[in-house]
Amino acid sequence: MKHNRWFPVIAIVIATSMILAACAAPTTAPVTTTAPTQAAAPTTAPSKTTVIIGVTDSIASLDPADAYATRDWEEIKNISRTLVRWAPGELTLQPDLATDMGTISDDGLTYTFTLVDGVKFGDGTPLDATLYAAQLNRLLTIGPTCPNDVADSLAVPFVDSITAPDAKTIVFKLKQPTAFFIQLLATAPYVPTDPNTFTADECNLFPTAPIYGVGPWYISQFTPKEQIVFDPNPYYNGDLTPQSDQIIVRYYNDPNTMALAVQNGEIDIAWRFLSSEQITALKKISDLNVETIDGGGIRYLIMNHTMAPTDDPNVDKAIASAIDRNAIADTVYQGTVSPIYSMLPPGFLGADKSFDTMYAAPNIDEAKKYLEASGYSESNPLVMDLWYPPEHYGASTAAVMELIKSQLEATGEMQVNLQSQEWSTYVTNLTGGQSYACGFLGWFFDFPDSSNYLDPFVYNKGEGTNVTVPQSGSAYGVPITGTFEADATQLVNLLNQADSSSDQNERATLYQQAQQIYADMVVTIPLFFVAEHVTYRSNIHGDSNFASPQTLNIGPNIEFWYSVISKTP
Repeated sequence: MKHNRWFPVIAIVIATSMILAACAAPTTAPVTTTAPTQAAAPTTAPSKTTVIIGVTDSIASLDPADAYATRDWEEIKNISRTLVRWAPGELTLQPDLATDMGTISDDGLTYTFTLVDGVKFGDGTPLDATLYAAQLNRLLTIGPTCPNDVADSLAVPFVDSITAPDAKTIVFKLKQPTAFFIQLLATAPYVPTDPNTFTADECNLFPTAPIYGVGPWYISQFTPKEQIVFDPNPYYNGDLTPQSDQIIVRYYNDPNTMALAVQNGEIDIAWRFLSSEQITALKKISDLNVETIDGGGIRYLIMNHTMAPTDDPNVDKAIASAIDRNAIADTVYQGTVSPIYSMLPPGFLGADKSFDTMYAAPNIDEAKKYLEASGYSESNPLVMDLWYPPEHYGASTAAVMELIKSQLEATGEMQVNLQSQEWSTYVTNLTGGQSYACGFLGWFFDFPDSSNYLDPFVYNKGEGTNVTVPQSGSAYGVPITGTFEADATQLVNLLNQADSSSDQNERATLYQQAQQIYADMVVTIPLFFVAEHVTYRSNIHGDSNFASPQTLNIGPNIEFWYSVISKTP
């Protein structure tokens, strides 16, 4: 495998385990908000420390029944708790809202948890199992009707029912045994939500502040595409007590502006995303810490298999054959990213290099053969749009897309029109599978299991690949009728078996078989892996009580807990 730099990152994941458009930063001073007035609250001390975090990926949704982007989940989880959670800085699961790790029935279909006592929302509303179960059922009822229609994919395919037999007990009954279900319970869709904000019959992507959860913070102010302000939840009784008095997350549409802001002290932390060039430059500034995190995301192309021209297998294979990943890594990123040849990265259970062995890209001659098999030629070139979000993944994205365009057009039989769209519109349209034939996207696992690098792109519309369609009563979706139906049926069956098996050797073999079919279908096209970095000023600190304080306790799963941040004068 070429460009082998990131494999130790994945080794950490396996050892511990067994993914947005914004306005420029506002110029107004941070606003300090007092405790909520909806219910009597304990007296809190005046605000002393405000930590400002800069980001370039803005919020697409704050409704846990709808939200799916990394930025969305980060904000949701900082005001929330889940039954179990990953320990800050690592991938060890531990109880949070549950008293323990729960009990599982002998047939693997029933998970039962007991809630800890004294949990309250930020306005003082108590949480019990009845309320929790009712709110989680939004995933199963209105989730599939929400605009993004993605978050429910972590529940609908697996969960048959969510009930509360009493005020302390919550029970999940599954449709079939699921090897990774306990990990799903640690994700953002499984947080308890405030019924006054997130009602049973309606999605609420951009609620009006204040927004309450049962976590260490509540959202006191929210201005979409500008900033979000977090103040401590005075009723929080967990172990992640805020070490700062206020957190402000400020959104930038220009990574260069964000880099300058952290350099000048306008913000304390620059977080997701800066380019490799910006990271290199910031490392030279004495008052800044630039840390590499033991984790990151992959970049890939979504292929819509029900929209021309990518509904043609020859077109998909031609694109897969023409792309030169090494050129992307070396030319755009100066070797700081690593080419990948499967959606399942090396180090994960059953990972192979199926796209490399099948297409040996770049192979222009083979790409031309595929195009010509569908009637394209130099005099009759394939004309297609290639979409991307210009700001969401940092300043290098446009250069990546220009390079891919030139690689595809090197066949002499393709004409590529680059199209860009701001993130919140783009991600909904792309993953909805109705607007774009081909688009650039990033992926970071929802939970550290091999299934989460393959299943999401196959089951229930496949994040816009449309190789399957949802069907009532089906756990995984039904393969579409047409060119891909037979292969999609086999792929679904293999993934179904792998997801249900408790035998790791069997799972590895099934995932290897699935990757071969996946590559032959060109469900998506994996491109490269990019490590995450966090940049912060020298007076900002992580918590030494948890793992990786040097990265502000951000670990391989890229979860950023604002509570651990402290700031010295």
